[in-house]
Amino acid sequence: MKGKALLLTALLIGFAVAATPAAAQCGTSEQVTLFGGQTIDTGTVTISNDDTSITVTYATNDPWVITAVHLAVADSLAGIPQNSRNNPLPGHFPINTTYNPPVTSVSFTIPLGNFFPGENLFIGAQAEVQAPGGQGGSQTGWGFGPRFGGHNWATYINYTVQSCGIIE
Repeated sequence: MKGKALLLTALLIGFAVAATPAAAQCGTSEQVTLFGGQTIDTGTVTISNDDTSITVTYATNDPWVITAVHLAVADSLAGIPQNSRNNPLPGHFPINTTYNPPVTSVSFTIPLGNFFPGENLFIGAQAEVQAPGGQGGSQTGWGFGPRFGGHNWATYINYTVQSCGIIE
């Protein structure tokens, strides 16, 4: 498992790009709330795959915008950078991107590599979001899911790679 996480890290660093998938989506996508400051619905994180890649899309609700994104995808929770107390380290995630000016939506396309249909992936999807002063200010946002287990509220998303097989 560790080998897959390391391979994916190398692929993410080399091939992660903001883009829209060219091939048709397989199966169903997973969409979760992007919670800022633990309880504020600032937008969504949507995950899907085609036969060659996984696409992770962050989108905000008005008036929220994205100023930075940190993203990690692994085949185990241990494959997402964390400290010794199980708190994630977003600054060490393979994808770290800032936006100036801020954006309202961004997608990352990640090669499937050695991941296969039916495999459960762990996705750390964190964003720095911002809204005007009286409407929320600046917040750290996480794609909703189970907690990492450390002493903070950071969460991860479980995603099952969808099959692209043709059903007759």
